[in-house]
Amino acid sequence: MNKFLASSLAVLNGMLAVIIILVSSLVGFGYGSWSGLLFGVQGDLGPLGGVLGGIIGVFVAVIVCGTLALFIDMRNELAQIRKALSPKRSFNISS
Repeated sequence: MNKFLASSLAVLNGMLAVIIILVSSLVGFGYGSWSGLLFGVQGDLGPLGGVLGGIIGVFVAVIVCGTLALFIDMRNELAQIRKALSPKRSFNISS
């Protein structure tokens, strides 16, 4: 069961990164329309806000999903070490 959950988390991690980037880009695009008030620029900054939101989303996705990927990789390495260190069982019937 743990192996299944770890492999599912590895797949979901990639999807989570894409979702983080898309959502932050959409949020940036939505807030770009009123960001002219903050920066004193006239006009619609929607596309610029979308690009900036996407760039920020990439940084957030790298931090969040990179940390998750590191934990998944550590789990896989520890499983390989445990398998390599486990004693080999041999059944000898003629004792």
